Amino acid sequence: MSNRAKRRREFRAQFSLPNFTDLPIESRYIDAVLLLGGKLRSESRWLNGVGLEATPQVIREIACMPFVRAIDPIRQHTRLFEVPTRGSVSPSAPPSAKVLDYGNAETQITQIQADFLHQEGFLGEKVVIGLLDTGFNLEHTALERVDVIAEHDFVNDDDSTADEVDQDDPNHDVHGSVVLAILAGNAPGQLIGVAPRARYLLGKTEKVSQQGVVFERQIEEDWWVEGLEWLEGMGADVVSSSLGYADWYRFADLDGKTSKVTIAANLAVQKGMAVVIAAGNLGAQPPSEAFGLPGRMTPPADGFDVLAVGAADRNGQVLPFSSRGPTFDGRIKPDLVAMGAGVTSVDSTTRGGFSSNHLGTSSAAPLAAGTVALLMEAFPLATARDIVHTLRSTASQAEKPDNIAGYGIIRARAAYDRLLNQFGHTGFPKPVAVQPTSDLLPATLGKLKRGELLQNYPNPFNPETWIPFKLASSGQVTIRIYNSDGRLINRLELGKLAAGDYSEKHRAAYWNGRNFDGERAASGTYFYTLEFQGETDTRKMILLE
Repeated sequence: MSNRAKRRREFRAQFSLPNFTDLPIESRYIDAVLLLGGKLRSESRWLNGVGLEATPQVIREIACMPFVRAIDPIRQHTRLFEVPTRGSVSPSAPPSAKVLDYGNAETQITQIQADFLHQEGFLGEKVVIGLLDTGFNLEHTALERVDVIAEHDFVNDDDSTADEVDQDDPNHDVHGSVVLAILAGNAPGQLIGVAPRARYLLGKTEKVSQQGVVFERQIEEDWWVEGLEWLEGMGADVVSSSLGYADWYRFADLDGKTSKVTIAANLAVQKGMAVVIAAGNLGAQPPSEAFGLPGRMTPPADGFDVLAVGAADRNGQVLPFSSRGPTFDGRIKPDLVAMGAGVTSVDSTTRGGFSSNHLGTSSAAPLAAGTVALLMEAFPLATARDIVHTLRSTASQAEKPDNIAGYGIIRARAAYDRLLNQFGHTGFPKPVAVQPTSDLLPATLGKLKRGELLQNYPNPFNPETWIPFKLASSGQVTIRIYNSDGRLINRLELGKLAAGDYSEKHRAAYWNGRNFDGERAASGTYFYTLEFQGETDTRKMILLE
């Protein structure tokens, strides 16, 4: 488990301490089944199980071992993600009057009010988003600057998620690339993703085809679980996955606790992650108990506090193919809807092409996941559950949810306002409005009546800076400095000061760029607060090494 995962659990997990699900599988059990002739395909700490390839005789022998509780044979399934429409490269939209030029992606951003969060200065910085999909082509011009921490191919067990000639059929990574670009794309005038400054972990867990034949095996669920465990251990805050599994499940299995992918998704939520899943594209099919889950959402979208996302058109009307609820135990699903038709993303079969014909809940889910990431950046002390519940309670039909649109279209601004009321007075700096085109980061919230906190200088700075302020009366003054995760790293006790202007050097507060332990602070964004006569004011500053 990475240090980042430990910090996330400390702040956001239901149970912050490691438990039995974090323990590795007993190695002697694995060795024993391999000795019988099984070939290891996957492992899951959380489920305490392995994926094996073996003959029927070997499987029968394994089933008799005293430490084996159950054997779950791999079955075939019908692929549930849609192949993105390509070949229709749309021209750029007219230049936007907004701070960011979204191009043809503007509607998908503004419909969910993510543009408001962008204008407030939140672009996903310091939030880690993990994706589980078919692979990722990072050579497209809109994806070249994506901040990828790590990637892993769980299908072929290597560290490359792009297509490889000796392993993958052509265009295997198209679906994952489209999803990633909706989140992280950065091509002004063509496409700006929801969270372009987030950091990313990329997991390839789906095999589309093999030598031209569609690959439909339940082992992909095992790879998905393995990938989710990897994302959690690497410290992901948000998971976005536009994959679902259905053929071997019935409606009674949609109880939030039956499918292995749902169980794993629930565990990820308990460990402090926000898990965002495409609801599925089976809505146009009539409900049936006879075969698979026609009309229903697909696991793991049935998980508890898993954010299942349906698809709507540009006018907010739910699309016919968007999978419906409820869960077997009566919970509302999907949770939210976002744009899932006419979505703009990359044409990843080209080096620099774009298409506005992407379709499906696969396109809606990353819009929701990106919104979660922006709210995490804005409110570092809010848990994933806090944000998920707030998005539900502020969506367009929160007063009358149903099993077609759930709680409705995401309303990021309403969620921001609700979270601000809840977390705006917790001691952590309140969010600061930022104009991305300006070097200054002016605060617009929490102004002091008895004094005023001014912008530090220089800004950006390295390694030291002055923090100016003004006081309308005398009193005790404290400056607190927080990192972007909300941790207090230093405190400047200035004592009792007279009323006056403390803007000039040697009168302003001085910070040497070090934490409580005397260690130099890392490059990044920091918040500083002025505490004076029971009031707090906040601003933002940047340390650049």
